[in-house]
Amino acid sequence: MLPSPLRGLLFNVGLGFTSALLLMLAVIGLGVTQMEHLNAELANVVSVNNVKTRLASRMRDSIRDRQMLMHNIVIAVDPWEKDALFMQFQDYGERYAKDRGQLGTMLSTPDEKLLMDELDVLTSFNQPIMFNVVQAALDENNYSALKQLQEEAIPLQNELMESLNNMTSLQREANEAALGKTFTAYQATRNLMLVLGISATLLATLVAVLVSRRMLTQTRQLETEKQKYQTLFETNSDAVVILDDKGFTDCNPATLSLFGMDSVATFLGKSISQLGTPLQAHGMSAHDHAMQAIRQARSQGHAVMDWQGRRQDGSVFSAEIAMHAMQLEGRPVIQAIMRDVSERRAAEAAKEAAREAALQMAHAKSGFIANVSHEIRTPMHGILGMSGLLLKTPLDGQQREYVATLKSSAEGLLTIINDILDFSKIEAGKLDIEQVAFSPATLAQGVATLFQARALEKNLHLKLTLPEALPAALLGDPTRIRQILLNLVDNAIKFTHQGEVELRAEFETVEGAVNCLFTVRDSGIGMNAETQARLFQAFSQADSSTTRRYGGTGLGLAVSSQLAELMGGQLTVESEPGKGSRFSLALRLPTTTLPLVELPTQAAIRLQGRILAVEDHPVNQKMLAHQLREMGLQYAIAASGTQALDMLEKERFDLVLMDWQMPEMDGLDATRQIRRLPTDVRHIPVIALTANANTDFREVCLAAGANDYMSKPYTEAALAALLKQWLPQARPAAPPVPLLDLPALHARYPGNPELVNDLATVFASTTEASLAALKRAIGQGHIEACRKEAHALKGAAASVMATAIQQGAARIESSVQRGDFTAAATELAALENTFRSHA
Repeated sequence: MLPSPLRGLLFNVGLGFTSALLLMLAVIGLGVTQMEHLNAELANVVSVNNVKTRLASRMRDSIRDRQMLMHNIVIAVDPWEKDALFMQFQDYGERYAKDRGQLGTMLSTPDEKLLMDELDVLTSFNQPIMFNVVQAALDENNYSALKQLQEEAIPLQNELMESLNNMTSLQREANEAALGKTFTAYQATRNLMLVLGISATLLATLVAVLVSRRMLTQTRQLETEKQKYQTLFETNSDAVVILDDKGFTDCNPATLSLFGMDSVATFLGKSISQLGTPLQAHGMSAHDHAMQAIRQARSQGHAVMDWQGRRQDGSVFSAEIAMHAMQLEGRPVIQAIMRDVSERRAAEAAKEAAREAALQMAHAKSGFIANVSHEIRTPMHGILGMSGLLLKTPLDGQQREYVATLKSSAEGLLTIINDILDFSKIEAGKLDIEQVAFSPATLAQGVATLFQARALEKNLHLKLTLPEALPAALLGDPTRIRQILLNLVDNAIKFTHQGEVELRAEFETVEGAVNCLFTVRDSGIGMNAETQARLFQAFSQADSSTTRRYGGTGLGLAVSSQLAELMGGQLTVESEPGKGSRFSLALRLPTTTLPLVELPTQAAIRLQGRILAVEDHPVNQKMLAHQLREMGLQYAIAASGTQALDMLEKERFDLVLMDWQMPEMDGLDATRQIRRLPTDVRHIPVIALTANANTDFREVCLAAGANDYMSKPYTEAALAALLKQWLPQARPAAPPVPLLDLPALHARYPGNPELVNDLATVFASTTEASLAALKRAIGQGHIEACRKEAHALKGAAASVMATAIQQGAARIESSVQRGDFTAAATELAALENTFRSHA
């Protein structure tokens, strides 16, 4: 039997061992249980959140792909291509819906559910708009589709993308929170184990040894867990980098693969600047760009940046980098996840290039149409002119019918050409709307009068209805309003076989402006709802039988509708099959007290003088000869610019009609040669005749020395009016032409007479100084000073509509450019006389 002290010692040792063993068991049990729980919870959170993140990313990619497809559908020209793109569009929609349904079942937090509710609301708004855009594009209404895409669909798409980005951010934050929670729990468990281990050591050495062994076992478990997380880190397909204040501290194999390096040590030895191109986004250096994102991640918890990376072999790639601030072993670090997006960016660039190519093709198409239309105008001028002259000669009934049909067909073709030109200008945004004073009553009466004969030919009653109280004058573009009404009345007569056509005008004064409603009603064939829906689309008619029976391109109403919109109005239609149609043009125009600008008339003019017509085309030669003879003028024909110069040196003429495109010597060179002639013949008025419909071409003609310009085909009345203006015999009877076109200036600046007076005063003072400077420069022979001063004077005169000064300055500039200071001095003297006569 052991002595009592020994028994006490054994008891105490046994008690201590038992206590230490119990403490160790408690430490082991608590540590294992806690770590297993945390491990399971973390694995579950990471797994679920990764699935949520992947679904949200897929939804975001679906939205982005659908947005690109909408762009491609809108700009696509081939209907088959549009259908194929639409099928892809629907597939992405189905994928989006499937991912949303799966994601909805996994949401658990209030923030996630709130974000999903917001996403569903945005989707409910966005879905019909997207299909409206696609439907409009499939219906070839690209203008409306593009407008709705830019104004409604894209903003909603961006909001959807933002919501999905927020959903992804929630998952990242949840992962970071789970990691933080695990790390904190790990630290707490370790501290508790140390305290209990020290307590066990104080009880007994054996207990300390046993506790140490148990601690070793627990440490091995922790190493296993660490290995598990290290495996996840190293097997991630995205490049993952850990960095602190001093630089990079770790990276995974995907990082080495991305940058083409063979070891972690090699990567850790690199600076940030060595991993990217020197110049990054917004012109920033690689170091500054990276540090900006790092500072944002540290202050806000996360940051996203684009990066132009550079591999070990020098090759460059595009990457997206997501940075997250986190704690690792008690110290703050930044985790950067990088993904190579070069292929995606290349695909996006290819799509953008395709879009740009489509836009360039559209511009080329408009230019081609305009050029072809221009080339047609020259022969059309001859056809219209000669057929008009032929109708004035003695003809039998059959011959007159043939010629009338020829002229009518040519006029119809000219209308189509003008519609094409207008349509091309509208597409290119180069069609300007004037603001001049006009009489709405006179405009409506002129339209009705023009179609009375044609209505009688079809045994139709053309009725004009005007209110008793009419506004005396309105401010707008009477030419374009008349063009729309002519098109509407023309169509009404074309599609009406019996009954009547009515042109009605109604006016309502509201707050200093007038609401104008021009209505054209007919009792013709009418249209169904489907036809009305596409009526104002370009190149669209009721059906193919309409084109075969009535002709036309379907451009007239499209141009009219766009003209109405350019004037701030609207063109609408109401119709039923067999019950006729009703077209309404609604405009809001201000009233004005400015002088009225009358539309051209067909009044005949008898003139006196001798004309030299320079024209190489035989048909146009005959037409000009007949037209000049009908006006009572003497004339001679020159077939080339060379022949015209010879005739001007030998014979006396009062004016030259100069065709601009001729072989051997064209009108441009011929006019320049005329201005260099040593005699007074060089001052003869030269009128340029060309089929070029470009408004900028007038400046080319004036710069070459021409006095005026007329575009083919032109009417006999228009030619007579131009000749009357420039023939010497017509000038004394004509009222003196003011230096500035004050009515036009008042129309340009309505309601601001003080500004017009100031412009006139400033122009008068600056012009006198400019003429003096020109005189000095011409006398000294300074070409550049002369050219600059003449060009500035020409621009100033154009801005205040001083046509005589503008033309004189253009002639001086042209003379100086060819080095003819004698001609420049002559032109300056004439310009000074013009200016002083109005001073």
